[in-house]
Amino acid sequence: MTFRLVSCDGGGIRGYLTCSILQQLHSETHFLDKADGFAGTSTGGLIAVALADGRSQGKDMTKLIADLTAHYRDDAKRIFRENEHGLFDKTYDAFIKRFRHGGGPGITAAQYDASGLTEIGRSLVSDRTLASLSPDLVLAVTTVCLHRNKSVGWSPFTITNQDMRHDHWLDMSTVSLLDVALASAAAPSYFPPHLIVANDVDFGYFADGGIFANNPIMNGINVAIAAKRADRLSTVETLSVGTGQHPADISEDMIKNPDDWGMLKWFGVTSNAPRGALIELMLTTSAENQYWMARLVLEDRLVRLNPLLPKMVGLADYQPQSYALMDEALARNKQSSDWARAVALLSNW
Repeated sequence: MTFRLVSCDGGGIRGYLTCSILQQLHSETHFLDKADGFAGTSTGGLIAVALADGRSQGKDMTKLIADLTAHYRDDAKRIFRENEHGLFDKTYDAFIKRFRHGGGPGITAAQYDASGLTEIGRSLVSDRTLASLSPDLVLAVTTVCLHRNKSVGWSPFTITNQDMRHDHWLDMSTVSLLDVALASAAAPSYFPPHLIVANDVDFGYFADGGIFANNPIMNGINVAIAAKRADRLSTVETLSVGTGQHPADISEDMIKNPDDWGMLKWFGVTSNAPRGALIELMLTTSAENQYWMARLVLEDRLVRLNPLLPKMVGLADYQPQSYALMDEALARNKQSSDWARAVALLSNW
């Protein structure tokens, strides 16, 4: 039996592009009503959690994906609510914004607090837990546990509703869906690490899953097979949705003297590199690495939609121009052979 997986990359406000793609494809194929699993990282983790919850609660998926798209478009200022950080960071941020649009990353403190994101997440999933999800539906969300135990230290982690327990610590059935989403979206220097405590069990602090798997496709497949929801790799079909390819790089002219490249240059503060370049570089290469590994084993059972953006859109850049760029990227992508392949794949789900 075919296992049908939807995988959503991380990318901050560019989750608007992910949702726009899903919304358009669902209007053509109604595939969100038929998927067997949802995998997500960071902003894609929030999307995956909301979709898995929506299916489990019997929600109208057409309305739900429209609501998610609207949150990214209309509530971005609330999502990226400025942290009340210190004088140095405020002075630095005011200086930087004279030259560039968009916020983050924070230097002496997290650029944003998570209160607005928490409000929106709660409006979507209330106080429901992982145990509330249908066991027939797979949720796989990547995050980083910052302290697993004294012998392991920090550790990559995939939070799932499936029974994958090897020890008591891994029983996360009582963890709220909101905590899952916030843990995956805790991008270092943008949002604070997120603490998960459930039923008096302290699971520790977590950070953004994009640190190691900004494209969670392999994590989703791994969970599905390990939990015996998918029989084997050859039965898995996947739609992988990115948050847009960037026409960004660090050119030889930008580098000039490589010995000078400390943290401020890597973050685009004292260089012409894109703002937050180091984080963007890690997220982009992580996502593409996962895609190419998956493509080699899934072959034509994988379709990836990751439209080329005309200009770079920062993780927290919610200026009107950013939405126009993402809309333009989607319009062009809909004319591509990849889009036709996606429609053909999903129409058979």
